[in-house]
Formats: sequence, C-alpha cells, structure tokens
Amino acid sequence: MRTIQLHIRSSLPSNLHPLWELARNVWWSWNSNAINLFRRINPQEYEASGPCPLKLLNTLPSSTWDSLKEDDGFLEHLNEVYKEFLDYLETGTNKVTEYKNSNIIAYFSMEFGLHESIPLYSGGLGVLSGDHLKTASDLSLPMVGVGLFYSEGYFRQILNKDGWQIENYDTNDPFYLPMQLMVESSNKPILVDVEIAGSKIYFQIWKLNVGKIPLYLMDTNVPENSAENRLITSRLYAGGQELRIQQEIILGVGGTRALQKIQIQPSVYHLNEGHSAFLTLERISQLIKKGLDWQEALIAIKGTQVFTVHTPVPAGNDAFPAQMLAHYLGDLYKNYGIPDNEFFNLGRPPDNHAEFSMPVFALRTSGHRNGVSQLHKKVSKKIWKPLWPDLLDSEVPINGITNGIHTRTWLCNELVELFDFYLGKGWDAKLNDPTIWKRIENIPNTEIWNIHMTRKSRLLSSIPKSYLSPEYLTIGFARRFASYKRGNLIFRDIERLKKLMQNKDRPIQLIISGKSHPADHLGKEIIQSVVKYIQNENLNSNIVFLENYDMQIAHKLVRGIDVWLNTPIRPLEASATSGMKVAINGGLNFSILDGWWDEAYHEDLGWCIGSREMLTNENLRDERDAQSLYDTLEFAIVPLYYSSKVPNEWIEKMKKAISTLTPRFSANRMLMDYTNQSYLPAAKFHEKWSMHSTEQINALKKHINNVQELKEKWRQVEITRVELKPSDTVSVGETVTLQVEIYSPFPENWLEVNLVFSKSDNNKSEIISKDIVMPCVEKDSGKKFIYVTHLETTNPEIRTYNIRVCPNPIIFPEHLDLNLVAR
Repeated sequence: MRTIQLHIRSSLPSNLHPLWELARNVWWSWNSNAINLFRRINPQEYEASGPCPLKLLNTLPSSTWDSLKEDDGFLEHLNEVYKEFLDYLETGTNKVTEYKNSNIIAYFSMEFGLHESIPLYSGGLGVLSGDHLKTASDLSLPMVGVGLFYSEGYFRQILNKDGWQIENYDTNDPFYLPMQLMVESSNKPILVDVEIAGSKIYFQIWKLNVGKIPLYLMDTNVPENSAENRLITSRLYAGGQELRIQQEIILGVGGTRALQKIQIQPSVYHLNEGHSAFLTLERISQLIKKGLDWQEALIAIKGTQVFTVHTPVPAGNDAFPAQMLAHYLGDLYKNYGIPDNEFFNLGRPPDNHAEFSMPVFALRTSGHRNGVSQLHKKVSKKIWKPLWPDLLDSEVPINGITNGIHTRTWLCNELVELFDFYLGKGWDAKLNDPTIWKRIENIPNTEIWNIHMTRKSRLLSSIPKSYLSPEYLTIGFARRFASYKRGNLIFRDIERLKKLMQNKDRPIQLIISGKSHPADHLGKEIIQSVVKYIQNENLNSNIVFLENYDMQIAHKLVRGIDVWLNTPIRPLEASATSGMKVAINGGLNFSILDGWWDEAYHEDLGWCIGSREMLTNENLRDERDAQSLYDTLEFAIVPLYYSSKVPNEWIEKMKKAISTLTPRFSANRMLMDYTNQSYLPAAKFHEKWSMHSTEQINALKKHINNVQELKEKWRQVEITRVELKPSDTVSVGETVTLQVEIYSPFPENWLEVNLVFSKSDNNKSEIISKDIVMPCVEKDSGKKFIYVTHLETTNPEIRTYNIRVCPNPIIFPEHLDLNLVAR
C-alpha cells in the first residue's frame, strides 16, 4: 500500500504574519525578547514544542490566533520584536569594517548546534559551529555555512536498569524545522550529484537562516537515489567507516558543488575539522577547467583555505584505508583531474602509507591552520611536526585561536536584564571592551546571588524525582563520555567522596550528564560505572545522572550550577567551551589545567586540579589528580561556599569570573582573531590570484615558476658568517649588534632572515613565539647579503638565538609549507 503525507500549515491573520518570519530564523533563539514573545503565546505548549516556534505555530488551534489578533498588548510586543529583528538584519550588532562583503567565507562543518529543537549536532564541535555562525551574523561577516541534513539526527540516549546506554533515533521532520528547500524556477527541488563508488548520488539542499547567515544542508533523501543511498545522510556519526566516507564526500565535494549550483562563489573556505577536506578535490577540479594543472590549482586554493584542527586524540581524527577510499572516490584523474598517487600522497601520514588521514590532507592543502586554545596550539605543533621535518616545533605553521562562545545564546535572561541596567544597553556590541566589564563590580552582591539562586532552583526543580536542594553546594559535570575525559575520576576514593558529600552541615550535590559515542564501548562502561556508584553506594540523594545530554540540559546546567567540574587527562582536551558558558553566568570552574582553562586560570576566578606536570604513570597521575580534587573541595571550595548565608567572598569570585572571562572567551573575540589571522590574509590571496582575468592567471603561473626555482636552487642558500659586536659576553645596558652574512642565488626580497629567541632559566627553555625579522643592509655584486639587527640587554641572563632563513612570506605566502629552511 502506498501512503502519502499531507502537511497543513496554520493560517495566521495578516497582523500576525511576522511570526512566520521570526520563527523561520534562528535569531529568535538568542534574543530574550523574541523568546518571551513566543512563550507568551502559550507557555505550556511552547515548552512542549521543543521549544520550537515553527512547531508551536503549526500545532495550536485557530482559536489561539483569533484571540491574539485582537490582543493589543501582544501585537505591540510582536511589532517591537519584529522591528528589532529587521534592524538586526540591516546592521547586525557590530560590523567588522575592514572585511569586504564581496569576499564570502564558506564555513564547512559536519555538525551544527544551533538550538536543541534542531538536532543536527552531537556535542562541542557542533555547538562551536553554531556559535561561529551566530557571531558571524552579529559581526556582519559575509559567511555561509555548509553541512548535512540528518533526517534522524544524533541519537537520543536512554540508560537501561543496569546503567547501559541505549541509542534511539527520532525523525527530524523538515515541516517543523526553520528550513526552506532550495528550488528551481519551476518549483522543483534543486538537485546536485556526486559520484561515489561508481554511482551518481543525488542530494537536495535545505537553507536555514542563522540571523544574517544562510546555512546550506545537503540531504540525500530524494527519490532519485536508491533506498540505501537515501540513508547516507540519515544519521550523524552512525555506521562504520564506509558510511563516514560517503558522508564526507557529500559534505566536501557535494557542498562545494552546491554553492556553485546556487551561484555562491566563496573567496575563503574554512574547514572546521577534517571531515570536509574532500572539498579540496572539487576546488582543484574547478581550477583545472580554467586552464591550470593540478599542482598549480593546489597552490591557488591553498592560500584561501583555513583549517581548524581539533582533538589531539587519535580516535577523533578520521583516517581511512587507502584501498577503501579509492573504491568510493573512483578514478581521481577522470573525476577531478589529479593523479591517484599524488592525491594519496597528500593524505598519507609519514609513518603510515597504507592510511589516508583527513587531518593530514587538510593540513597539507590549507595555507592557514589553527588549534583551538594556546595549549592546543603547542600540542598540535608537536603532533603534526613530522609534516614539516625541517622546522623546529615552535616554527610549525599552526596558530592558536582559542575558542569562544556566543554570549547571548548562553547567558540567562535575568543576567541580560541586569547587564542592561548596570552595563548599559548595547553592552553586547562591546563584548571585547574590558572597561565595560569592570562595571560588574558595581552590581550589588545580593542581586547577583538572588539571580543565581533563582536559576539554581529552576535547574533543580526541572529534575524529576530529585532530592537536591538549592541551598546546598551543587557541582556539575556534563560532557561526552570518552576515556580521556575521566568521567569517573571523582569516584576514585569512594569513601572520601561519600564523607564529603554526605556531611550534614555542609553537603555536596553533583549533577552528571553526557553521552558516549555509539561505537565507544569503553565510554559506555564509564557511564555504567558512574550509575553503579550512585546506586550501590547509596548516593541517590546527592548525585543525579541526567539522561540524553543536549543543548536544553546544557542551558539549564551552565546557568544554574555553582561549580563546573572538568577532569580530562592533560593535554588531551583541545579547548572545551562549557566552562566558558558557566563562567558568564557566574558559575565557578574547577578543572584540570587543560584546554581553555590552562590559559584562563587564576586563583581569583576558580580552582585548578593537579598541576601542569606531566606524569607518564597513569595510576600515579590519576591518584594525584583525585587527591587534589578532594583536597580542594574539602579545604577551599566547601568552606568558602558555606561561609555565610550570602557568601560575599564567593560572590566576589563570581563577579570577577564574569568580568574577566566574558570578554576574553567570547566568540566575538574568536571571530576577530579568525578575521585578522586567517580570513583577511586568505581574502587578500584570493584577490591577488582569483583567476578572474588573464593577467591574474599569468601572475599565478609566474609565481608557481618562482616556487619551482626556489625548490631547485635552495640548497645553495647558506649562512656564511655570524658575528656579535662587541662580543658574545656583555654587561646589562650594552647594545649588541648581530650581523649575519648569507649566500643566496635569489633576489634579495625573496628571502627572510629571522631570529627565534629563547632564554635559559634554571635549565628550562621557553620559546618566544614572535620572531625577530632582520633587515638586509648590504649586498655585494655577487650573491652575498648582509643582515643586521641590534639587541638590547636589560637583564642578566643567557640568551639563545636560532637563525632561520626561509622564503619571504610576503612574496611566498606558502613559505613554511615549502620545507625550505637554512640554518
């Protein structure tokens, strides 16, 4: 029997039509006035809908709208919100004036966490992507997002009676989601195809508006595909490697073709993790059709490609057997114009030629790369150093752009109103201004505390069958359960934990939540062990495990928790952003010095667990960190919280955390870092080599010839003399002149001479990241050049200078990627 579905939308009176426009743009989700507007329609049905305004509008009876169209108060509220929305679309919050609107940035990600009612995310990576788009909208950056539409999304977690995770999948009905199907003029869906394993796979394109930013989502669930192929984009992170390869081909190759089909021509491509790296294939193919060979095309696209590397954990980095990949990509030369072996060489790790690594491929084909915290930058440089064998660790071209959060998405409404009053309306347009945040000091402690206790009470009352009290110190631990995150570390000394938590005068409560990847058996065992501890040790009155961690639970936790616990193995946490969300709401962080907390920590802002010392013995490491956790709880956190009914010292710490961490870890700061370090240089490269004219094509070919000449003659470059004047031993206050003589067969402006500076302190060496560039002051009629710089001596110390000669980055933007270094 054949069945069909008929979707019937509500018919709203004309004066309520702006509700449709508001509901179809995710902007409402970070605007408290818009949220209150939709909640006002019917509070109970609003919450039951997801909350999802579009679903709300399409499920309420006509009598609701007949009543509201005559409600002057509601209509006034609607007009106020709608005007705010239109003004926002016109101006954003704070324009990035130095970036041209013509240089579109295409942001590719496997997942996007925009709101709990749009379940196209699994966790931190997706939420970061969502915050990235929202902030680009606030800053009026010309960006488009590219991802996949998962018809069943990520799994819904259920724990059975033994505490074992069960995965269930729900259908995402586009009828209730704020998306529009992209159609031809004939009103038929726009279809794009890619070849996978010798067959054409078709997909349609959904458009989802995130403020001013369009997000385009590829969907293989179309009649033109076989039943099996329609399921390619059905689930996020489900299935094995073969399904993952197909999804990543759709994302990278298909997403690039989709943009071309709908006539969007990006200047810059940003790969958030390596999942979308196959877009390089399609970009090369497009340039080959313009007359370049594949090597020329690679150089042309590399300067406009940004790659953000995330997890340092090997399991988090996609790698495929070369034979499997060859099966799904097919004849690369025929399909994309690049010889098979050359392509596979770009993705082969130096130590494993049988494997194709997506991060390796992305690192080798992107000219701008970054980790997601300052510690992660150092870790990434070390991990990926083999790709640049001739460079020092400090020289590996991976920058650090610490993650940030979209403040208005994660800040509770009560604090938004409080900040409007004490900081002045428009504070969110000045997020990076520390002077604005000093005004937090002027807020009376009781006002901060009352809001916090209200949010805490709301959090605890939302937990069914809970015995938790808002008067008690409440700790939160919520994240993906992977072994390196050590979700069971707090249970290591169960008797001491029970003694601390069940103290009658100063009890502690703990709320835990989180999912394990469906294929991570060890992660599921950790969840089960936590549940067993709660059940078997009679801790039900003190500890709760919340099932199905998602953005809705996250919102409640980060806005109502007293202390946020994080216990990863250092340095395996790339960044983590949940602690940032807690901090802006006045919660205090209690964490291993890893990820963002390694650079954020100060004793005035929260607490640390353990130390920065790396222990190779796992048992000793875990024991040290567990004892540090218990000691800090018992002797620092608990006494401070219970110091009085309104603990002023605790509140001062809350205020300090808000005022210090909010501007430092906002996504506004993050996007400005991306703009200055990656987007602007990439856009300038595009403008220079954009291939829009014969002159640009010829200039690019000349540049490529120069690169080839560099490679052929580089061995002739030599440091022939180094001299310190007056000597290599001087007194404080003397100026030292360093002179370096270079022999080079190249023009003077082709080279750059740098000093990489380190200083010795008790046998410990610290590399200063900012190099000293030496100017050329003399050249003879031959091939010798003299470079000079003057060094000031202000403190007694031993300095070490490493002299590095490399291609000039102004002439050769890809200078460090050429692996051409003379020392």
